[in-house]
Amino acid sequence: MYIHKHGNETAQTVIILHPMGITGTKMYETVGQKLGDYCVIAPDMGDHGSEKRDFRSARAEAAALYDYLVKSGRMKIKLLYGASLGAAVALKMLDYTDLEIENVYLDGAPVARLGLVMRSIFAPVLVWQKNMIVKNREKGISDFVKRYGRDIAEHMADTFLRFNKTSIRNIGNACVVGNTPLLTEDLQKRIWFDWGEKELYTKTSKPLVEKLYPYAHIIVREGYEHCEYMMKENEEYIRNIQRIIHK
Repeated sequence: MYIHKHGNETAQTVIILHPMGITGTKMYETVGQKLGDYCVIAPDMGDHGSEKRDFRSARAEAAALYDYLVKSGRMKIKLLYGASLGAAVALKMLDYTDLEIENVYLDGAPVARLGLVMRSIFAPVLVWQKNMIVKNREKGISDFVKRYGRDIAEHMADTFLRFNKTSIRNIGNACVVGNTPLLTEDLQKRIWFDWGEKELYTKTSKPLVEKLYPYAHIIVREGYEHCEYMMKENEEYIRNIQRIIHK
């Protein structure tokens, strides 16, 4: 994990954990810098951006971030934010009970363990996506363009092209194995789960969240795909997070 730190060094700490294919710096530009006057930690996970090492696992990435927070004395977190792959890592961060996390916002969180068939094909689908981009970049990113816009799609294509086989396998695994940390009632009241109506995790993870975390806040974006609302309705998306953390 390569740590990028932005904003006001002396302000409260916000952590932004990126999804697969989008770097920490890009997520800072998309979400972090718009939240207000904070010290924003937006790391690059394995095989993303400035981090040259392979992506190993959500647990390993969380451990690396935790070590950094301990060494830098930043144990009080105003907001822990994670999107998709970043949400998987954020859920692992919640195992560190000595962190004082005020608010948690998870977009497209893979909470439930997916079925055997989906677990077996997830990584190969990512390999197929990379190969499509290699063969025909425009065709390979067409779904990205539709969901997230041209700028993000091109950024994701460049990131996908650098993924190696080990990272792709481990990223795929991180998105399907499930993440169910033990959460107190108090923390449940300060965590938001945000999914698109059309995405896979709404069907699998939302029912599990309702069962395990009955006090958590759940948002389902009608008509939207995985992490799509974040990009297409960015201003309203940011305002919603601001309302949460500025209470």
